[in-house]
Amino acid sequence: MYNYLIKNSYIKKIFKNYLIKNENDFINSSIKKFFFKNIEETNMNLPCYLDVFQFAGGNETHQIIKFFYEFYQKWFKKNLLNIDIIYCEFSNYGIKKFLISINEIYSYFLFKNENGIHRIIRKNPLSSNDKIQTSYLNIVVIPYIQDKKIIIKKEDLIIDYYKSKGPGGQHVNNTNSAVRITHIPTNIIVTCQSERSQFKNKNFAFKILKYKLHLKNNFNNNVQNFNKKYVKTYYFENNLIVNHLTKKKYNLNNYFKLEIDFIYDN
Repeated sequence: MYNYLIKNSYIKKIFKNYLIKNENDFINSSIKKFFFKNIEETNMNLPCYLDVFQFAGGNETHQIIKFFYEFYQKWFKKNLLNIDIIYCEFSNYGIKKFLISINEIYSYFLFKNENGIHRIIRKNPLSSNDKIQTSYLNIVVIPYIQDKKIIIKKEDLIIDYYKSKGPGGQHVNNTNSAVRITHIPTNIIVTCQSERSQFKNKNFAFKILKYKLHLKNNFNNNVQNFNKKYVKTYYFENNLIVNHLTKKKYNLNNYFKLEIDFIYDN
């Protein structure tokens, strides 16, 4: 198992920190229970998607989603994980939603406990009063299953190019860089306008289409209701995070400064 696990950059780093250099070191280590727990279950060895969007709340939730986006980005960079940002939809208040592909094996095992509803309790930064408000994020973590049924035929697609809307600068708004793809058999429509390049937008649009077809074929297209359990509550005013799965409590500032390992500490 050791030789497979170290193909994941994060796990390899953890092993190095614990001076685990081979299978025997791993079997005799104090962390083997973490890796043996559920790791043999279906799909645990697969890459995964991390899909984050608003579950409930107002425009202030967009700022929270941006906060989480930046947090995950820092964590990926620190732990050298190979990822792709499939899309990131901005608003005037922050980010509406984002989708990240975590491309290394065993990523689903590592991130599965992020799957569910994250509740954020804090003062609304967009309001002049000090009223405490609650926002909710839906974080969906699903395994990337190699699906032989997903065959995208050229004749099944309608591809349109148009000028981007919203922020992005003169170049983005005055060229036909945005891409819209319609998949005729399923009537799935995807768009991408986050890049200056039409080629890059088209590439990302195909990735979004593949993701949506993946959901449709393997999860009944039910991403909104994929998991509605509460995972964590973030009390910003009390500098506290409560993990409802493990019943553990964390210092919120330390958590978002990456001083607490939210994966291994689960």
